[in-house]
Amino acid sequence: MRKCKKCGLPVTFKGIHIDKNGVCNYCNFFEEKKVKILNYQNLEKDFLEELENAKKQAQKNGSDYDCLVGLSGGKDSTYIIYKLKNDYGMRVLAYTFDNGFSTDYARNNIKNALEKLDVDYMSVSMKESELRRYYTAFMKLMHNFCSVCFHFMHYYSHKIAYEKKIPLIVNGRTIGQILQTADSEKGIEPFQISNNLKEFEYQMFGKLTDKLEQQKFVEYLNESRVRSLSYFAYHNVSEEETMDFLEKRINWKRPDKGTSHPDCWAHALAEKLNIEKCGYPVRTGELAVLVRAGKISKEEMEEILSKDMDRYREIDSTTEKRFYERIKYRKCEEV
Repeated sequence: MRKCKKCGLPVTFKGIHIDKNGVCNYCNFFEEKKVKILNYQNLEKDFLEELENAKKQAQKNGSDYDCLVGLSGGKDSTYIIYKLKNDYGMRVLAYTFDNGFSTDYARNNIKNALEKLDVDYMSVSMKESELRRYYTAFMKLMHNFCSVCFHFMHYYSHKIAYEKKIPLIVNGRTIGQILQTADSEKGIEPFQISNNLKEFEYQMFGKLTDKLEQQKFVEYLNESRVRSLSYFAYHNVSEEETMDFLEKRINWKRPDKGTSHPDCWAHALAEKLNIEKCGYPVRTGELAVLVRAGKISKEEMEEILSKDMDRYREIDSTTEKRFYERIKYRKCEEV
């Protein structure tokens, strides 16, 4: 199969175009913009300026909080809350969207984090029948259910921020997640910062956001004007540095070695579905960004993805059964 000679992405990857020199559009964009993307000294200054503006706006709004952060029980969200509160002096409200896929590992880490970090916290859930309807619809539409979690996690973050007059949401998306399908600056941090939910979701769904809104399939809270920052777009911190920091500061527990997304019991199925639909693992695009940034080699990326293919091509049938039981229609919900 033809691949980009720089990052190793296959010609089947979403939105890819490989030029006559054998280089993909995503590599060409990254090369053109890497001075800004990788200048963490300037990026942290930009981040600090956004935080100071948020503090001023929160005070003007009469809000009790400067920012909102989603807490999943994973390393990234916990690290961000610690840093925002202790290093940047932000008044943080943490929140969790209960999607029914959280693991004991995640719940225990959330409990420990809240005890150690001492920030206000709230958990949000939605009507089960409605949530199952969305999971079922997206499985049919996209052979994917992660998009539902992504949307409602950020839907409720914008809703909470709007209701509590919080001017800023800080999330844990990495540069790999942000830039994996970026070939223009539109809607992409750090070039453009979103001011509402639709602008934020454009980074993931692109033009599909317009279609979903026109068909009234999702609500984008058009009255809500809230800035969103992706912490790791402005800070050069590795996964190992994050985990080591949390272990020392709050006795955070690492997941078992080789476990991906230990906060979600259905993640293995998400990987399997992506392989069935696209032919490659979920983090293929993210790793390609790390290759472009010089953080890993193309050979290292291929080795990681080969292991992911072996691990997720076939999974424990009990996970699949549990998932479909989780999202299936209940006759008692006919009202």
